[in-house]
Amino acid sequence: MKGRSWLWACIMGVVLLFALSPPLRAIENSACLDCHGDPDMVKELPNGKAVSLYVNPDRFKASVHGRNGIGCTDCHSDIEKLNYEKEVPHPVPVAPVNCADCHDEESAAYEESVHAKAKAKGIKGAPTCATCHQYHYTPYLAAYTVKEKRDLFCSKCHDPMSHHKWLTQKETHFAHVDCSLCHAKTKGMTNLRLYNPLTMKFIPGGRIIKAFGGSYDSFLKSLDANKNHQLENEELKAVSDKLGKKGFRVALYGEMVAESTPEVHKITKNAIRKCDTCHSPKSPYLRSVSFVLTKPDGEISSYKVEKASLSSFTTSKFYLLSATKVKWVDIIGFILILAGLCFAGGHFFIRIVTIPIRRKRGDK
Repeated sequence: MKGRSWLWACIMGVVLLFALSPPLRAIENSACLDCHGDPDMVKELPNGKAVSLYVNPDRFKASVHGRNGIGCTDCHSDIEKLNYEKEVPHPVPVAPVNCADCHDEESAAYEESVHAKAKAKGIKGAPTCATCHQYHYTPYLAAYTVKEKRDLFCSKCHDPMSHHKWLTQKETHFAHVDCSLCHAKTKGMTNLRLYNPLTMKFIPGGRIIKAFGGSYDSFLKSLDANKNHQLENEELKAVSDKLGKKGFRVALYGEMVAESTPEVHKITKNAIRKCDTCHSPKSPYLRSVSFVLTKPDGEISSYKVEKASLSSFTTSKFYLLSATKVKWVDIIGFILILAGLCFAGGHFFIRIVTIPIRRKRGDK
């Protein structure tokens, strides 16, 4: 009896193993890339125009989908098997990919956007998922700068400089603030990046790690001298000294960026026009401040920064009136104003006191 129980337990274990195991992919990516991995593969349209059907295997592997093990037929789900007896071994045309099958929250947010409304009206060129995120090479965006994201997304269709007539210092805003922070009303945060003020280029985290060795996280932890899990003003100042000894010339470049949440796709036509949304010590975008190192794969390593450190001259590339204050500049300004008032007041006082003398002289 005990032998039979043991046998049934083994049988049930095997059944459960197969039942709970993920299904094997019917068509491997390599089978698709046998054809689509050929750079010369094109499709000729009825109008005579040739469209490339090439998928770069290395770029796809490095994409968000490739790195997460997403297969070709996970998206192109209408292709269930390949028939090599036909010239094209799969259904033609291929059914449109429905991103909402996986990205349901993002899709729901998009449906409330001005982009979806334009698409519903049949406006030609209205943005879809692939317009911004590409078809096969969807990148990680954390390491992208505000300008890079603007060029990748918004500037494809919009020229921000020709709009926003109400906005002062346009170039400064567009260089330091994500468009979606104002146009999607999403959560945001402030990132401080390493920047070379001479070449006006950002310094990749890989160069820093190559110079110092170790890992991204270990380098960031080494900056936290008092080990209180955040970088303070003096520790940020020490960053320049530490990098300077290795030949780096750096400044800290501040950016207000949107968090990667589904709401970022809910783009509206009208932007937030309340200046104190950003220009206030209580700005929601200043609640989280981080010092970040960018990685080649598009991700970042970050370390918390004390918000009060934004008052330092080391963050002079990122000055928010009423939100961040450079204290010594305020002191100098106060002295100049006080001196001006004292001069004007003193002059007025002397004029009053010397009235009798000036009258005797006949002065007016």
